[in-house]
Parts: sequence; C-alpha cells; structure tokens
Amino acid sequence: MTSLLVGIFLFAACDADRDDNPVLDLSKTQDPIHLNTPTFAGGFYDLQNTDTIFFASTVPNYGFPATVTYALQVSIDEDMSNPTRLTTTYSKNGMQVASREVAIGVTKQMMDKKGLKQEDFPVELPIYMRVHAYIDGVEGSETYSNIVKFNKVKTGFALPDVEMPEQLFVMGDFTENDWEKAVPTIPVNGTTSIHWRIAWINGNGVMTSPVMGPANWSDDYITVTYKSKTAGFKIDDNGKITADNEGWYLMVIESKCDNDKRTMELTFSFDKAEVWLIGTSIVNPEAIGKDGTIGIYGKDDAEKGIVANCWKEKDLRENFTDYVKFETPTTMNGEFVSPPLTSAVDGDGGTRAYVKVKTYDWWKSEFFVFEKKIVYRGNGGDQERVNGYVDQRVRLKFSDDTGELKK
Repeated sequence: MTSLLVGIFLFAACDADRDDNPVLDLSKTQDPIHLNTPTFAGGFYDLQNTDTIFFASTVPNYGFPATVTYALQVSIDEDMSNPTRLTTTYSKNGMQVASREVAIGVTKQMMDKKGLKQEDFPVELPIYMRVHAYIDGVEGSETYSNIVKFNKVKTGFALPDVEMPEQLFVMGDFTENDWEKAVPTIPVNGTTSIHWRIAWINGNGVMTSPVMGPANWSDDYITVTYKSKTAGFKIDDNGKITADNEGWYLMVIESKCDNDKRTMELTFSFDKAEVWLIGTSIVNPEAIGKDGTIGIYGKDDAEKGIVANCWKEKDLRENFTDYVKFETPTTMNGEFVSPPLTSAVDGDGGTRAYVKVKTYDWWKSEFFVFEKKIVYRGNGGDQERVNGYVDQRVRLKFSDDTGELKK
C-alpha cells in the first residue's frame, strides 16, 4: 500500500510539473532583452577594414527553453526609426556579424533617408543597433533589446551583389495563391543563372519572387525586367506570367545581371511539362521501340555485346516513349504518373527521374522522391539511390513537391 501511494504521488508530481507541453503566454508584451555594448563601440569602426563585429545579448524569457531566432537591426537615427534589418539571422545569442552586412544596412539608410548616391560615399557617422528576437512563426513572441550606439563608423558604398538568387519562389492558383505555399525554382546543375520549374500556369497568372512574399528587388536597389521568349505567354512589368492555354508547363528562367547598373534581366521560356524515367529501373528485354528495336538493356548486358541503352536519354525519349514518359495531368491538382517499372533495382542504379532542360544532360535536372517529398538535385552532388520494384509507379505532385513510389 505504501509503495502504491508513493507511486501515485510521484505520478501526480510529474503530471503537475510537466514541461514537455509548455504554454507560451502571449497576453502581454515580452520583456526586453539586453544587448552588450561591443568592444570599441565608443571609438572608431572602419567597416571596409573590419571583418566582423561580435554582438552578445541575454536570452528572452518565455518561461521555458525555446528555439529563438535573433536578427540585428541598424539605423542612422537614435530612436531606431525605420531600421534596416540585416540579412543573416542567428540561432544563438552570441552573434559574429559580418561588417559588410552592417555596411549594406548603413548604405541603405543613407540612401533612403538622406538621398545619398554612390558618389557620395564613403561617409562617417554614428549608427545605432539593436537585436530583434522571436520564436519563428509565433506571432506575439518578439522582443527587442536596448539600443547600442557606435560613435563613429566609416563605410564605403555597399549593396548586395546583383546576382540570381539560389532559388526563386513561384506562387499561383496551384499553390492556392499563398506565398507561404510557394514552391522553389531549381538551378540547372553547374549553373547559377539558369533555373527551371514545373508549374500550372493559367490566365490568372503566376508570380516569382526572391522571397516567400511579393518581390522585394527594390529593397536592394535592383531594377528587374521580365521577358517571355515563348508565344502564348505574357509577362507584365511586375513579373506576372499568364498563359493563353492553362496547363502544366516547364518554365525555364535565364538571368542576366549587371552589377554596375544594378539591373537584372529575367528571360522566361515555356514548354510542355514532360517528366521522364531513366536508368536500370526501366531495363526491359521485351520492350519494343518505335523503330522496331527490341529491348531496353542495362550495363550488365553490355558485356554480352548488347547495347546498354537504359541511360541513352534521347533514344529512350524518342524510341521507347511509352516506357519512360510520365503521364501529365490535365488538372491543377493532378499527379504526374510514370509507366510501371519493368526492372527491380537495388543499389547503384536506383530509380531516377528528370526533366529535359534545353541541351543539358538529364542528370543536371534530375530529382526524386525521398520520404514522400520531391528532392531536386539542383547544384548538389549525386543523389542517394532509391530502390524500385517491378510494376511500381512514381507519382509526383508539383503543386506541393510531394510524391511516392508505389504500385
């Protein structure tokens, strides 16, 4: 009986003190955090000849350990009015901040508030900085630090380089016109200036942006122009793309940047959305090609004098189309479905898929499904292999980049 009572008491105590389901009280403003004054803040900082500045602050008190995001803000005004947020965010309250980021922030402040031009730099002035901390995605969790003054800072003209972002985000009817559900473009492997994306385009149009929200090119003083190379598609001055005939399309974006003029030209071309299988999962000795060729053979058969054509993308697309081409859906919410696999693969060959972008080899625009999510190779290395079995089909949804491999 004593043991039972002790057990009940411990259970009740654990239940009362549980911290695995913490409750965040957002009914009041979060307490401020304290930002330490960096070394030499009272002296002179030459941002062109300083690599980094170390900032340290206290941790917000949310009542439980939380994953906090920290961001730095800079202003040329003592009251921190209309500050510029630096690009990099931090997961710890000790932050090694690149001086160039501070210089970019100060440059934007001087251009916005004082009307300075490139020829007016370098400048020397006091600046003011603080930390903005929050739990990502939780409205009302934000808090700010005290303001730290840097007495004298020198900076040359500094703005981010004009270059194609690592990805653009695409939003339209197929993503419920919600930027939070926007899907990324993918760079062609080995390039930074050419991206591709499969998207549903209609008369309502789709938009592209370097952020998951309306395009903010002007924040970095970049002037962007848009062009379409394909008949039946229009792009307005704001980058809205419309199609005369709705459907799924392969969209290819090529960028041309001029850092001196701070301009970027984005040229779009469009083609039918076609997805293809390749590799040892399609080996089929009974396949009949359009030219009468019999058999799609793999590497092992090459030693026997038989052509190893399971990697010959052009021949497969043109001659064995029915064995390698996905069915393209005719509806916005439809799936791309592959033909059934005709050979089991285990190990190096893998089950592999791609889209054909211009004249680039298939592996420069390949992708596959990992844990029901489409993962694009982009500029990454060779992807992991996915085993496949006879009669399985690959199913893909490009509206949310999900998919699966199953019968």
